[in-house]
Amino acid sequence: MADISVERIITATPEQVWALASDPTRYGDWSPENTGAKWRGDATGPAVGAKFTGTNRNGWARWRTTCTVTECVPNEVFTFESWALIDIARWSYRIDAIDATHTRVTEEWTSKEARPIERLASMLIRIDDRAEFNRAGMATTLAAMAAELEG
Repeated sequence: MADISVERIITATPEQVWALASDPTRYGDWSPENTGAKWRGDATGPAVGAKFTGTNRNGWARWRTTCTVTECVPNEVFTFESWALIDIARWSYRIDAIDATHTRVTEEWTSKEARPIERLASMLIRIDDRAEFNRAGMATTLAAMAAELEG
């Protein structure tokens, strides 16, 4: 079960939503914290086991994470786990068709950090409540994805 889950109904097909949600190289276009990603090794797109490096920014803090795709079902779910010396989090995009022109996308975040490490990381990047910060960022991300798809 996700620690945080945010959903949005987008006027788009599951295929259109999937094209955005499964492309971490584009996350910087929508996210208030992520600044993009690059596929690693032979990976060029979403597949279980594919790795990418994500880059992030929050105020003065900048960091990279290594991510591994753990679940990848086209037009249904894209999940990856991130780490940087330690396990950090699991992120998922779940995609459900409502009808021919509307799709529900749910972004989920599950912290994998030990609580003391999570508190220390939050202090370093000056966030009082990481879960609530992520909830707001996820809502911003989904709104920006919807704006792109809905024109």
